[in-house]
Amino acid sequence: MNLLSSNIFWQLVSRSIRTDYLENLTGFAWLILQPLLLLAVYAFVFTSIFQARIPDAEGIGFVPYLAVAFWPWTAFSESILKASNTVTANAALIGKVAFPSELLPLSTVSATFAMHMTGYLAVLLVLQVAGVDIHWLGALAALPLLLLLWILACAFSLFASALQVFVRDVAQILPPLMTFWFFTTPILYSTSLLPETMAAWMQWNPMNWFVDRLRELILLGEYQPAWADLAVPVLVAAVLWLGLKFFRRLAGHFEDFL
Repeated sequence: MNLLSSNIFWQLVSRSIRTDYLENLTGFAWLILQPLLLLAVYAFVFTSIFQARIPDAEGIGFVPYLAVAFWPWTAFSESILKASNTVTANAALIGKVAFPSELLPLSTVSATFAMHMTGYLAVLLVLQVAGVDIHWLGALAALPLLLLLWILACAFSLFASALQVFVRDVAQILPPLMTFWFFTTPILYSTSLLPETMAAWMQWNPMNWFVDRLRELILLGEYQPAWADLAVPVLVAAVLWLGLKFFRRLAGHFEDFL
């Protein structure tokens, strides 16, 4: 990325943060309140109504067990959904301003992640004040994981935003797909509660690795090496490379369809 592209990228990130959060009186507050409300609903339903017992959460509590995984997922999911229509929403810029069009989805993902990570830090502080033992050195060690999750979100946003130009139904298809992915990721439950065959299949879900690692580092302050520690970063790099190739291959035809 050259200096001009870098400047444009940061201007787009700044614009996204300003318009989506800072210029809206409730924007930044809602960024924290919405996940907190959803967290409260899930906690009430699973602990009070279904009286769920998760072996992995014993000694930790269901709310912190859920919260540590829920915020990164929210950042991941929301950034992809927002970025999916960035090319079509900025049709006036395509072809009129000379800049790499992939900066549009990438800047939206970056802005969304930056704001949600601010909310994530606030939630961890609240949990600490509430008596949860947050391992801050583990949280520091989790930063590369969150960076890797941001890269994965960037990769999927490149696919979604490019495809949205030609297949407008992508905007309607993505939300249920992300909901399905959410419920097939062990955020509300533990894989130890699943049948052995299903738990084995779940290991192929890369989000499973992110969720487990974040809980280990932040809530337990421990790290247990596994083969996925090498496989997932390689997979993320491959998906990003494919996403860039896919986006740039289609970018030359954007003007014909916008």
